Amino acid sequence: MRSRQARSGPTGLRERPKPDKVALAVKEMHFLPRETIEARFNLRGDEGMVIEAAGTISRGMTGMGFIYANKECISLGIGCLVADFQRTGETPYGLLDRFKRHPSVAPLIEGSEVKEYAAHLIPEGGFKAIPQLYGEGWVVVGDAAQLNNAIHREGSNLAMTSGRIAAEAIFQVKSRKDPMTAENLSLYKKMLDESFVTKDLKKYKDMPALMHTQSQNFFLTYPELVSKAMQNFLRVDGTPKVEKEKTTFKSFIKARSWSGLFGDAFRLARAWR
Repeated sequence: MRSRQARSGPTGLRERPKPDKVALAVKEMHFLPRETIEARFNLRGDEGMVIEAAGTISRGMTGMGFIYANKECISLGIGCLVADFQRTGETPYGLLDRFKRHPSVAPLIEGSEVKEYAAHLIPEGGFKAIPQLYGEGWVVVGDAAQLNNAIHREGSNLAMTSGRIAAEAIFQVKSRKDPMTAENLSLYKKMLDESFVTKDLKKYKDMPALMHTQSQNFFLTYPELVSKAMQNFLRVDGTPKVEKEKTTFKSFIKARSWSGLFGDAFRLARAWR
C-alpha cells in the first residue's frame, strides 16, 4: 500500500497531476534595442504585442506557440501536454528550435541575444482537474489548484483572483474568531464558485479532454486543410473557381469523412457550450 506522500506528493494536499492534465512550456528571452522591437512589431510608447501560433507548429500535439513583445526583449516559447511529449518522443527544445526558424518568426528575432531560458509546468486539466481546495488550516490557489483557462489562455488573473478570494475568506473566518477548520474554510470554495473563475472553467469543462483526444485533427489535420484551402482560394493561376472549390472539398473529405467532419464540429460545439 502506497503512503500518502508517494501518492499525493510531499505535502499530501492533492494528487500528483497526470501527464494529460499538465503542459510543459519552454521559452527564451531574446533581447534587442527597444527601437528595433518597436519597428518590427509596429509599436509605440507602452504598446505591446501578443502573437499566438496554433496548428502544425505543435506537430499534432495539444499545444501552442507564443511571442510576447516587451520593451527590451521578445519572449518566445511553446508548450504542449506532457502526455503528448511522452507519446510522440518530441522534445520541447526541438519544437522551440523549429518555431524560431519558421519564416514568419525568424525575422522578428534576427540579431537578438538570448539571455534567459525557462521551463514551466502549466495546468491544463480545467474544471475536472480541480483538486480539494481547502482542508484543516489550508487552502490552495492558482496553478496549484489547476485554475487555468487554456481556451482563453488565462492563468495569472485566475491565480490573483483566487488568492484575493482566499484572503477574504480567511479574513472573515478570523474576524469571527473561528478556528481554521475545513468546515470554516469551505467558505473559500463557496466564494470561488460564485466568481468568474469557477464559472468560466465550468463552461469549458469538456474542452481539455476533447482537445487531447482529438489533437491530431484540431492541431494538425484541420490547420493544414484550412491553410491549403486559403492558398487555393487566394491564388490567381487561371484555374476556374469551380474547379478550385471542388479540389478544396475533396481534400477535406479525403482527410476526414463527412461523418467525421460533422462529428468533430458537433463535439466542438457541445464542449464549447
